[in-house]
Amino acid sequence: MRPNQYHIAELISKYLRNQLSEEGQVILQHWLEEHEDNRRLLESFRNMEQVQQDIDFIRGIDAEVAWSKMRRQSHGLRWKRIMHAMRYVGYAATITIVLWIWFSRPQDTVAKPNRTEVGNIFYNDVKPGGNKAQLILSDGRTVDLRAYADKLQEQDGTEIVGSEGSLTYAAKAMDNGDLIYNTLLIPKAGTYHLTLSDGTKVWLNAMSELTFPVHFGHKERTVQLKGEAYFEVAPDATKPFLVEVGGAQVHVLGTHFNINAYAQVAATLLEGAITISNKGKVQSLKPGEEAQVGHDITLQPANIEKAIAWKNGDFYFKSDDIKEIMAQLSRWYDISVNFEDEPPTERFNGNIQRSSNLSEVLDMLSYASGATFEVSGQQVSVRFLTNPLIT
Repeated sequence: MRPNQYHIAELISKYLRNQLSEEGQVILQHWLEEHEDNRRLLESFRNMEQVQQDIDFIRGIDAEVAWSKMRRQSHGLRWKRIMHAMRYVGYAATITIVLWIWFSRPQDTVAKPNRTEVGNIFYNDVKPGGNKAQLILSDGRTVDLRAYADKLQEQDGTEIVGSEGSLTYAAKAMDNGDLIYNTLLIPKAGTYHLTLSDGTKVWLNAMSELTFPVHFGHKERTVQLKGEAYFEVAPDATKPFLVEVGGAQVHVLGTHFNINAYAQVAATLLEGAITISNKGKVQSLKPGEEAQVGHDITLQPANIEKAIAWKNGDFYFKSDDIKEIMAQLSRWYDISVNFEDEPPTERFNGNIQRSSNLSEVLDMLSYASGATFEVSGQQVSVRFLTNPLIT
């Protein structure tokens, strides 16, 4: 069935607010292909300043009274008459009225978008991530570490002491009992610091997970990692430290290193020595080297500053493409990213503090890449200019 004017107006208003479903996208695309005038009409509504002027004009009516009246009539015949009348108003006016209905609800706060000098549009800003995590105890209980006080106790008696953004597991005399495990989950826009019972320190980045024994046994110290973490391993020649990650195993005695396993496993060694094994292949790293684990294990000189920038509170982009950069921002700001155009193949450099609001980071990225961004809620749309300001 061919969509009527009101349906098209509703689809366009949802499109302008980045709330259009996949089914709605298909219907709207068919309508756009029917006639060039339809496409021009949609383009005219991309000018949100003009739309806001139209809405302000319509607001000459008492919006609260009108909305209350519409709500009372929404299930009756009079609402059907309103919809019928709107067919004769024309698409442009209908769309504006639909937008006005959404923006004029008494409970809504309407904010005009902020346009920056590089062409970015912000309906709101997004604050950076911070200290947040969930701890899964050995009995299956989940503790929100943003809400819990300052001390927990495991079923074997191990004390877990918490402070702002940090957990410390108390050392405990070894026994011959079975090991019990905890898991620390870091969500999007989160980070956390952990001190294990042997004194090993671990920093976890957003969208990461570490599973570890509450206290270690007599032989090895083994943990499992997903995501990204920086380790400062407490030396103990009698008990090697093992990190199981992405099918590979990192063998450590006492050292400082970073593991990034969001896509493929990459290990960067700052000091000490580590050995990586994967599918029967083994490589040893020296300080200043990075290992990429795929079908093979390849070594290359490491960019230490880039590898641990996140742990030091920075974004550090060096020869990164726009998709890689937006993936980092997505994890730290808890945003969804939609590329309206095909991203360029160029790679970009830059650095900025992770404590910056999203708008600051995107404005910097616009200067470097020629991209323009539109932020609405936690949704970010990305478009590309043909001539970036800086190449």
